[in-house]
Amino acid sequence: MKPAQPASGPEPDAGQGTLLAGRYRLVERLGEQDGSAEWRATDEMLARTVTVRVFTRESPHVARVMAGARAACRVSDPRLARIFDADERAEPPFIVTGWPSGACLADVLTAGPLDPWQAARVIAEAADALAAVHEAGLAHLCLSPACLWCGPGGEVTITGLGILAALTEAQDGDPVLADTRGLARLLYAALTGYWPGDGSAALPPAARPGGRTARPGQLRPGIPEGIDSVTCRALSGPAREGGPPILSPAQLAIELAAVTRPGPPPGSSPGAAPAPTLPSGTAWLPPPRSRAIRRLTGLTAIIAVLAVLAGGGWLAVRELTAPHRPSGAAVAAQALTPVSATAFGPLGGSDGDNPELARLAIDGSPATAWHTQWYTTAAFGNLKPGTGLLLDMGRPVTITSVQIMLGAITGADLQLRAGDEPVLADLRPVAQATDGGGVITMRPARPAKARYLLLWFTRLPPDSSGTFEAIIYDVRLHGTP
Repeated sequence: MKPAQPASGPEPDAGQGTLLAGRYRLVERLGEQDGSAEWRATDEMLARTVTVRVFTRESPHVARVMAGARAACRVSDPRLARIFDADERAEPPFIVTGWPSGACLADVLTAGPLDPWQAARVIAEAADALAAVHEAGLAHLCLSPACLWCGPGGEVTITGLGILAALTEAQDGDPVLADTRGLARLLYAALTGYWPGDGSAALPPAARPGGRTARPGQLRPGIPEGIDSVTCRALSGPAREGGPPILSPAQLAIELAAVTRPGPPPGSSPGAAPAPTLPSGTAWLPPPRSRAIRRLTGLTAIIAVLAVLAGGGWLAVRELTAPHRPSGAAVAAQALTPVSATAFGPLGGSDGDNPELARLAIDGSPATAWHTQWYTTAAFGNLKPGTGLLLDMGRPVTITSVQIMLGAITGADLQLRAGDEPVLADLRPVAQATDGGGVITMRPARPAKARYLLLWFTRLPPDSSGTFEAIIYDVRLHGTP
């Protein structure tokens, strides 16, 4: 663990070997900060290692820190260091928290930056944990490499919730955005070994060519473009990156899931410097828990959809269709798989939104998604008449239905277009949906034979940030080859 900041007041009256409350034996002093000292200690009653913060009675922070600790106890998440005990009437006052397994990010980075895929998955897990914190009405506000721990089993632990902000009197008018920026700085540090923010984080400061923080890929060649972009959008916002802003930990967890390779990660990224390993035995983290997706969308229907998908089925939350084909035209439909997906704009594939994410709409995973750029109005900020996703079936097929998992917020107007040339004018509308959200099913009035299918948005739904964008988590096609 990295030392805390130097003391700015009287040191607590406790030393090595002191026994607090008849059970907590102080073993190793880790640092001092604002009239408090942090110790590694042993809980002799339960024979386990704990962290103890001891205060002087004169410390002006005792009451505030104790209140922060009690508030933090309201959040029950295994990725947050638990608060076991606190006593402001003791001599000296103290707080006891769990001792995380593994090593903190500050210590891990002394060996160099992490593999990019590993860094993205670690921060995605931390982001999902902080989304739960914000859901409880709390915030961290003091994220640093010393607060994020990586355990030998792949677990992530965040320390300091409720305590560090109270101790330093940290405040922010937008605590959710502040923690998002804090997570982005941790991701930047994990990717590069440099710190992109002000103040000391026991890491060298990131270069600032032209007065702007260098992109991670400028400091460390080989970082995947998707991870580099998400980092910059979470760190700097849309003014520089041109993509949708990342404004919450929940959204950051989703974005990182979308750019993280499924399955076992590679040993290293092409062109990247050799990466250190996490503490011995550390497993690769899974993609962020689906709770982040549910929290971002805010619709319980998506939870049910994910559960059904896990069992290999689809739940039609809403069915918005053109008139059904006559009963005499029944077709023995089967699942069809597109060869590719391409972001598609009014000029074709050359001006589609977020083309690097298009494949995520057909990868079979509801945990990944393609989304449009964000716009100031539902009508694309009057910049274009529409945008969408072009599916290439590889050859002409007959389509009888298309099931689409959209974002949960309703408001999307969507056309299903079909044709044999990837040109907007040659892709004729065969079905449409209005005010769509959740999972919708679109059926042509009669089976449509075509090689190309275009999911074309003509109106965007609102998002949780006050702007407008459309999201497609997954697409399922049925018809005959």
